Amino acid sequence: MRLLTEALQDGFVDQHALEQVSLHLRSLENLIDDLFELSRIEAGDVAWRFEPVLLRELIEETVEGMRPRAQAAGIRLAYAVEDTTPLVRASPEKLQRVLFNLVDNALRHMPADGTITIEAAEGAAGQVEVTVADTGAGIAGDDRPRVFEPFFRGGAAASRPRNGAGLGLPICRAIVEAHGGDIALADTPAGTRVRFSLPALSESSTGRHRAVAGPA
Repeated sequence: MRLLTEALQDGFVDQHALEQVSLHLRSLENLIDDLFELSRIEAGDVAWRFEPVLLRELIEETVEGMRPRAQAAGIRLAYAVEDTTPLVRASPEKLQRVLFNLVDNALRHMPADGTITIEAAEGAAGQVEVTVADTGAGIAGDDRPRVFEPFFRGGAAASRPRNGAGLGLPICRAIVEAHGGDIALADTPAGTRVRFSLPALSESSTGRHRAVAGPA
């Protein structure tokens, strides 16, 4: 940005240079916003509106919002919600941020013809489990313990996406933990599976909901 700005000051006005300045500014703004959000959550500065949330609806919205980008990359995006999945008490906006971040992270590392699937089901001991799985190359064993650390970007440098600062997964972890849940990499023979759990509302408050499976 400094070099581009100096070029503009010296009179080398170029539309491409202006576009590059704008691009880098947006990237910097996103980085600063993510840093502030992560710092606030970790400091316990959480003033979110919690309400009963139907995961089926939130997952549907997430998939439909991300589908154009997935289709442009030749990647299938699907979802499945078990009919026994209870409601959770959550901030809809923050919980959707977790889903968006996980799908975005998978899209960044997926080759064409891959598949990303979001699943939700009732877990054990009053928990709801949500899984975002992909058919990509997976995460190297040495990198797995560090993927939720701020700024960590695993894999060979040449294979990493150029955009991103390694804050997506740490923000997911912070949001899930602020909801009283936990998040981790799940074992899988291929690809990557990220699973997070949230406390479920009681059955008397939730009722039961018809299973929904989204198209690929």
